[in-house]
Amino acid sequence: MSYSEKSQQENQPFPFFTTSIRSFVQLDRSNEIPLYQQICQGLREAILAGELKEGTRLPTERALAQELGINRTTVMNAYHELASQGLIEGHIGRGTLVKRNHLASYEDEPFEQDTPSWLLGLSSGEELALGADARVLSELASLGERKEIISFAAGTPAQDLLPVDILRTVMHEGLIPGRQNALSYCPVEGLQSLRRAIAERMRKRGIAVNVQQLLILSGSTQGIGLIARLLLSPGDEVVVEIPTYVGAIQTFRALGANIIGVPIDSEGIRVDLLEAILARRSPRFIYTLPTFQNPTGVIISPERRRRLLLLSKRYQIPILEDDPYSELYFEGEEVPPLKAMDTRGNVLYLGTYSKILAPGIRVAWLAAPEPIIERLSLHKQIFDLNTNPLGQWAVSEILRRDLLDEHLLMLRQRYHHKRDVMLKAIDKHWPTGMRINHPMGGFHLWCRLPGELRGRALLREAVQERIAFVIGEPFHVDGGGQRHIRLSFAYPEEQQIEEGIRRMGDVMRRMLG
Repeated sequence: MSYSEKSQQENQPFPFFTTSIRSFVQLDRSNEIPLYQQICQGLREAILAGELKEGTRLPTERALAQELGINRTTVMNAYHELASQGLIEGHIGRGTLVKRNHLASYEDEPFEQDTPSWLLGLSSGEELALGADARVLSELASLGERKEIISFAAGTPAQDLLPVDILRTVMHEGLIPGRQNALSYCPVEGLQSLRRAIAERMRKRGIAVNVQQLLILSGSTQGIGLIARLLLSPGDEVVVEIPTYVGAIQTFRALGANIIGVPIDSEGIRVDLLEAILARRSPRFIYTLPTFQNPTGVIISPERRRRLLLLSKRYQIPILEDDPYSELYFEGEEVPPLKAMDTRGNVLYLGTYSKILAPGIRVAWLAAPEPIIERLSLHKQIFDLNTNPLGQWAVSEILRRDLLDEHLLMLRQRYHHKRDVMLKAIDKHWPTGMRINHPMGGFHLWCRLPGELRGRALLREAVQERIAFVIGEPFHVDGGGQRHIRLSFAYPEEQQIEEGIRRMGDVMRRMLG
């Protein structure tokens, strides 16, 4: 198949079955049996009869819906039903495949399987924004755990850079007699010792905050969810950058919010476009990653930061600053958080130790006015009684003993080198016509593909070469990003970066002809 033919499939995540399914499924719209059950019954009988062999690739949900002239949700329900019966399963890079037939001895039994209506409601929850992109991201995460895969998808620290010795020491001390509080419940707001240590470190970074203005979180994504639940009702509007962090988009959509996207350029969010939006609409808050933005690596310029804060003041709208990467700078000086310029309490600040210590610690924090912290503490207590006390103990000890800065210095040097290795490999192995950012910190490269290449089509081919990365669409709220991909240089080893980029270059040249 030529690349031009493949490009017609670019809106599909992965390759699909080419034989018409109509030979197995005959829909009767006058029948009282729901259409999804008719599809399920037809495919089930074909599988049990051996007409659809083990490993046969079925059409994608969208392709089968088009072939049968029905809603995609109907196909999705049928596939979910077949998967629950153990007849099919989805695989990233290979699509939906027929499983080995374990049920042949029961092929004469009547088809009476029915799915409760409440479960169907969950299965068809595309309105919760947990559709194809979320499944692709989940499968990419699973794919990255396979040793033979070189994963540029993981937005996590490198395994060999985790401070294992430091964590082992402080956690061991948290378990000695007399310190068992590290294994007990703690206040929902977090350990007092950790909040004091974070407040002191934030003051050194130019942010005036006290212990009562801090809430310890089980990851920064929890903070996004808590803020969103507090400030948003279904139908409310929220402003985000285009592109932006996938987890925030999914959270806001799951809560029924209308997301307004504002493009970014080399200086960050377009505040001129934002001002035009605020003049005629009333979003509940602005979500931004001003420093080493995910996925682009862009830093909002000082002038735009001032204008952003001015707009927040003028239109009385809070800003949620998500800041996972600002201490991971490796060129120039540290960029102060937006919160450091905030004199009115309009900026709600999210920080995390997932990127600089270890993601498994699950310790992050929110800095906000006391009334916000009080309300969010009540919300957090409902879903999460407290953040892991042992992890909190470990972080508080690392901060108290001034162990973090030396670790950060090592991380900056290594990630700087890894970024350069990836950029040099791209320059050596990839075709011309790429547009790639050169981030001064963080984890990621944001790449615009050459020619007519599309991210989904490239991913389909790349996984066959045991390479994983993140396509551009999930980072967008406007249907964009088809020609972009995000590569993480933080997680893979240097030799894996070189080899993975070489393989991707071979795939691109093959696709471009």
